[in-house]
Amino acid sequence: MPAKLNVTRPFGSTGVEVPIIGYGTAPLGKEKNIPRAEGVRCLHHAIDSGITYLDTSPDYGSEPVVGEVMRTRRNEVFLATKVNRRSKEGALAELKESLQKLQTDHVDLIQVHAVNAWADLEQALAPDGVVAGLEQARDEGLVRFIGITGHARPEILGHAIYQYAFDTVLVALGIGDRLVSGPENFLLPRANERNIGVIAMKVYGHGAYENREPCLRYSLGLPGVSLAIVGLDNTQQIDEIVQLANNYKPLADEEKDQLVQEIRPIVEKDAKESKEGKSQLFWLHDTAVMGWQEEDEPVLVDY
Repeated sequence: MPAKLNVTRPFGSTGVEVPIIGYGTAPLGKEKNIPRAEGVRCLHHAIDSGITYLDTSPDYGSEPVVGEVMRTRRNEVFLATKVNRRSKEGALAELKESLQKLQTDHVDLIQVHAVNAWADLEQALAPDGVVAGLEQARDEGLVRFIGITGHARPEILGHAIYQYAFDTVLVALGIGDRLVSGPENFLLPRANERNIGVIAMKVYGHGAYENREPCLRYSLGLPGVSLAIVGLDNTQQIDEIVQLANNYKPLADEEKDQLVQEIRPIVEKDAKESKEGKSQLFWLHDTAVMGWQEEDEPVLVDY
């Protein structure tokens, strides 16, 4: 039997305890072209190892892989997915498509995905916007909790959680994000004040940060963070992160200072390469308006 993750934290005010590591399933979809059977094996190994929070999205291409595992293990996991569409009817249709692929009648958490521009937030909160659709889905028992995600502009998420009582917020909270967008300065205090479950992503900089142990400790040590989502390619990575998480302790100040010095050149290099369209820290530059991108803009939105 694999070693088991034995550290959990409260998930905001949901009443749920979650493991401090969640499985980011993007690598099991279009991102890495991992064979489906191998993806299924990884998910079973992760659940056996105590990583029972699964994160997916319609645009990852991993929902069918997750669904194959959910046929037999749905009751063992906390299942989270996302919606990209921004109209009420569009979001409901997208969610129902996801439920079919996931082979379940409900997800535990549905998230308004990638709110990175003010226009996107206005679309989400319009009377006929995605949030209205997700409230209906919750009333119908298709979802338990409603969250929001964003990458490039954490201040927008900070305003969002004041405008609507989201249960959770998923945000880039790696050491590089501290140096660029500073989510811990504006968003995290507001999320903590409202007891919103905080999910950290990009803790390894999408693979750009090679010194993984202090990077994980940094993100898990931020105030109010319930768990970190990490994309996992194979069982060896699963075993490694279980060991790191079980041995977690916050970074000392001098360790954080050293980590900043390690990551600074990566951030500086990315700033130059982003102008050439080669950014490895791509999310830092994402200001797309999802409603326009998906051609699903609510009629009643007021910019």
